[in-house]
Amino acid sequence: MKYENLQKIARSCVLVLGLAVMTVLPAAAQSSNANTRNDNTTRVVERDNDFDWGWLGLLGLLGLAGLLPKKRQVEVQQFRDNRTDQTGQTGSGTGTTR
Repeated sequence: MKYENLQKIARSCVLVLGLAVMTVLPAAAQSSNANTRNDNTTRVVERDNDFDWGWLGLLGLLGLAGLLPKKRQVEVQQFRDNRTDQTGQTGSGTGTTR
């Protein structure tokens, strides 16, 4: 029993330490090589054909409106407690919800 708890604690510590080390180390996706030339050029082409993409986005959001949950109707039942307590007074009406 104690051995299993020790294993769980050790695994948790290794996981936490591993995540901590990964956040501290720098990330390098490519190695920098001084002999490599980068001749790529980027050209931006703006071509929207006079279409307003904002309206299309709004129509898409309206299409998602059907996925909203329907409102629930809460039923309230009231009853009267006619029992008398030790002082001889009758109980008052109380409400409960389902």
